[in-house]
Amino acid sequence: MKKKLFILTGESSGDKLASNIIPYLKNLNITAIGSEHIQKKGIKLIFNSKQISVMGFVDVLKKIFFLKKKINITINYLLKLKPDLIFSIDAPDFCFRIHKVIKKKLPKTKIIHLVAPTIWVWRENRVLVFRKFLDHLLLLFPFEVPLFTKWKMNNTYVGHPFFEKKIIYKKFSLDKKRKIISFCPGSRKSEIKTFMPIFASLIKKIDLKYPKCFSFHFPISKEHSKSIGQYLPLKISFFTSSDENRKNFYIKNSILSVAKSGTMSLDICKNKSPLITIYKTSWINYCLIKPFVKVKFANIVNIIANKEIIPELIQSKCNVLDIFSKMTIFLDSRTVRNLNVKNYQKIIKKITKKNSSREIAMVIKSYL
Repeated sequence: MKKKLFILTGESSGDKLASNIIPYLKNLNITAIGSEHIQKKGIKLIFNSKQISVMGFVDVLKKIFFLKKKINITINYLLKLKPDLIFSIDAPDFCFRIHKVIKKKLPKTKIIHLVAPTIWVWRENRVLVFRKFLDHLLLLFPFEVPLFTKWKMNNTYVGHPFFEKKIIYKKFSLDKKRKIISFCPGSRKSEIKTFMPIFASLIKKIDLKYPKCFSFHFPISKEHSKSIGQYLPLKISFFTSSDENRKNFYIKNSILSVAKSGTMSLDICKNKSPLITIYKTSWINYCLIKPFVKVKFANIVNIIANKEIIPELIQSKCNVLDIFSKMTIFLDSRTVRNLNVKNYQKIIKKITKKNSSREIAMVIKSYL
């Protein structure tokens, strides 16, 4: 009888990572909470992870009863399934609530989690809590190993799977008269509402300073692609991409990318586009979290480097005037753009392993 594996993801980034690992997990009975990338691998989903993708204290409060319902649905499903192993990726607020219950009621079920909670950012002693229900933690960054080892948490450094394979670029149409600027607002509806008005104002200013020089690219999911236009000025040259091949091609060919801090920043780094990071949350979220944060930066590249290699415009600095000022420095200087890419590529090499997905699969198989 095939061993039963349940994959649990709560973000689009986790869905992508899991889809890269699944090909190495043959001869297993796999079900999942995920999205289109896992589904394309022929895996049955109990529901789509986009339903539970929320960010920040306020957003969680708004959907708290819905999220509790989804947690209970997942727990009940797992109690019937009795999987040999649960493999979860990121989204600890959702995943760990499930793991606590399952480990008590199904103690023989092994639980492996990829993407460590950021105890190096705040509340290091949290590891004492999740060590009780996690059998193994898979780490993306080498600096995490001594920290989790110190707390006697079983761990393996596997590197970041995003960088293990080179991108094979398919060619798509380009407007030779206009250069591309990519704006990346994020994958959540709340993020689009926050960042699209800022991007719309930036586009107006760019179009005034550099008339008819640029077209504007928005890498966005299919479900949100139609809503982008409602934020933008009339007669503006813009286009969206939801297909991975198109996203990669247009980001690679962008003179500059401006992205909300998060996984998308790593996608942009992989495509070697000059990058500016922005981030803004509600002041309630910011005031609640800020006192506990131990790191200076938001972008993981800057955190690893311990200096601002990729410009960050966070919270009060995440405004049209400051972002536009930083953008013009990049748009006016090829030297600045090239140095930006060169510097962050040096850091990316430190978290790159050739066979991350295979290594992750090997750890999973070792527990089955």
